[in-house]
Amino acid sequence: MKNIAVLINGSSKYLDLTYNLFEHWNKLYDDINFDFYLSTWEDSIDYSNFKWITKYERLKEDECPYNLKKHPPRRHQPHYSYTLYRVNQLKNSTGKDYDSIIQTRSDYLFSRELLDCLVSLTKGKKVIPNIIFSGHGSDVHNGNLWTGDYFFFGHPKAFDKFSEMFVDIFTKGIFTPDKILMHTMQAEYLNYRRIYNCGVFQDGCHFQGLLIREPMRFDPVGAHTDSGWPTKHPSPYQFKKILRDKGVDWLLSLNNYKKFIDIFETTVKE
Repeated sequence: MKNIAVLINGSSKYLDLTYNLFEHWNKLYDDINFDFYLSTWEDSIDYSNFKWITKYERLKEDECPYNLKKHPPRRHQPHYSYTLYRVNQLKNSTGKDYDSIIQTRSDYLFSRELLDCLVSLTKGKKVIPNIIFSGHGSDVHNGNLWTGDYFFFGHPKAFDKFSEMFVDIFTKGIFTPDKILMHTMQAEYLNYRRIYNCGVFQDGCHFQGLLIREPMRFDPVGAHTDSGWPTKHPSPYQFKKILRDKGVDWLLSLNNYKKFIDIFETTVKE
């Protein structure tokens, strides 16, 4: 049996929808056990009935040693890195050993293909302390390293280093990237810690996942902030409907990825 810790941090946006998928993961593999750890900002979602969660904590902004209220609006770098630090500590507090770690967000829909790929890497002993996988790895963008951050995957020792990002940037100030921006911050910090950010799609996985997005985000580019999102991503209404009509097993089955993208692209985003 291989043990994989799943770390979910930051906002708990749409966890009241995506829990249907997360709680199903432990029904997919006979030789894989997933333990879920959540460090998320306090909101109205009640976690007490989520029996699939191994351990969780709800965070308040005023608990953070960095003054989050003074940080520029819409810049969530300290929020993200602080909750990553906390969720890794939460996992370590159990003293349990894990073969690999998946870190992700509550509004992200893993395809079965992607999950199978991460399981395969775990079984194939390709998870080593100096590598963390993401979707496409790190690239150069506008003169800085850049990475996708829907998920990261790797060895527990790599995550022990990666999770120190908040401390090193926002508390100790011993590392300051040229631009502290999401996507850039993670890529530059991994490089600083000499952890290779490898693209999981380079290892044969060609399907990623999707984000649940508010309907306004699908308006034309420039209509408002964060508009112009590709229509392959679902709105909350679309996700609820496909979950009701098709079920969890269908959403987490192989070869259905393109089918539900087609549904999201061709139906109304209410």
